[in-house]
Amino acid sequence: MNVNENPLEVPRSGSADAANKTAADAPKDLIRGVLRAKRRELGAVERDRQAAAMAGHLLHWLGEHAPRKTLTCFLSYGAEPPTGELLQALDAAGYTVYVPVCEPQRQLSWVRWFPGVAMGRSSVAPIDEPLGERFGASLMGEVDVVLVPAQAVDGRGERLGQGGGYYDRFIAATSALAAAGTIEHAPKLLSMVFEHELMEAGSFPVQEFDQPVDAVLTAAGVRNLTA
Repeated sequence: MNVNENPLEVPRSGSADAANKTAADAPKDLIRGVLRAKRRELGAVERDRQAAAMAGHLLHWLGEHAPRKTLTCFLSYGAEPPTGELLQALDAAGYTVYVPVCEPQRQLSWVRWFPGVAMGRSSVAPIDEPLGERFGASLMGEVDVVLVPAQAVDGRGERLGQGGGYYDRFIAATSALAAAGTIEHAPKLLSMVFEHELMEAGSFPVQEFDQPVDAVLTAAGVRNLTA
């Protein structure tokens, strides 16, 4: 699996200083805008093709990395890698799946997903979420793998998210539970991105509160990003 070596083509202002900036210096929101446009340019057929390949690789990989057959996924939105068919396949293969729901103060909780689960409008975000019992970060003591949405991932495991900080807060909280011994260990963090979104280290800015992932899933397969 190759890392995309092409730099992000981020629009610049007309100043000389701006013209000399690298992609890593550009504001995150500007980079997200470029990446979202590239996702739309892929088109639905190509997005579905890559998503189907991701699902096949993931199901094979989970056989060795999910002994409890429990993981989280996310409900894809817009031009994200589609997860609808993946969720169905995970359920058919006997996996227990939880998906995130948004809470106040940009926190996440988790609800069990299954085919036909009732859905309702989120009280804090313009999305529909499954209805049911909500679990906090301590649930991660029972979870093997967390599928983490991302706009891009680099070769060191750094992740560019959507900008809300929900997953960064959740990952930090889960790591703290593992460090305190409240849960035995944190689940493996695996981001799903399109092939062009796996990038060289330094392709986008990383800040202190940004939380990295352990591995990345693309249409080419799963790549471990930690030693």
